[in-house]
Amino acid sequence: MVLLKELHLAKTLDYPTSPDAIATDVVSASGRTTLALRNSSGADVAVFLTLGAVAGCVASIGDVPPIMSPALPIDKSNNLQGSFTLKSGATVSFLTPVGVGISGNFAFGTPPLNCATTQFPSGINLAEFILNNGFQTGIPQESLDISAVAGVNSWLEFGLTGGGAWNAGSDHPNIASFENKKIGDNVGQIGVFPYACDNCTSSDHPPQCAAPPVGTPNPPVPQKEKICLVQRDASQAGGTVLVTFNGFS
Repeated sequence: MVLLKELHLAKTLDYPTSPDAIATDVVSASGRTTLALRNSSGADVAVFLTLGAVAGCVASIGDVPPIMSPALPIDKSNNLQGSFTLKSGATVSFLTPVGVGISGNFAFGTPPLNCATTQFPSGINLAEFILNNGFQTGIPQESLDISAVAGVNSWLEFGLTGGGAWNAGSDHPNIASFENKKIGDNVGQIGVFPYACDNCTSSDHPPQCAAPPVGTPNPPVPQKEKICLVQRDASQAGGTVLVTFNGFS
């Protein structure tokens, strides 16, 4: 939710073409973070990938197949969104070229929605990420979260291996995994924005819907401390971020 607030024009991917550039790319792979997605639900699932329009990050769904392994067919909805089927038990990974980041989210069974539907009466949650963004100015952070701001339809889990250590603030170092619970049970869950709490510890500008999702706390209950983002210095990129879809809730 928070990762995609600041939108900028993104640049076109610049893939290495010369032998020297390709060699440099291979050598530098250990300093890049691989994003992986696994389907452990026991059934095939439709995955919707929505890219953030963040400068320096993957700019178009058309740029995704070259960084995807295996390269699955993607049904393009628009320049920043597409969907693909991930078979039961399958894993797909994404590794951007040197100097290019990836920002966006995964949704399951539906594109991102602000309000509950008949199919998903408790709304939907998102797995959000920005990775390999060390080119940004200041002290850029690779960041991850599960947004349950618009509800929960999926059991999602992040597993973090390699590269620098992840944290959810100084009181929560060395995060190796995190997951969401059902819609009303995410307070205290590291890496999760609870229902309607778009600012983690407060509900500032939540989605406005005709009716709240089924099972929502009223009023919304925010986190007591800022634990919604799991992050590390982008200079410490490397290893793998594995998002696991464990089924619909």
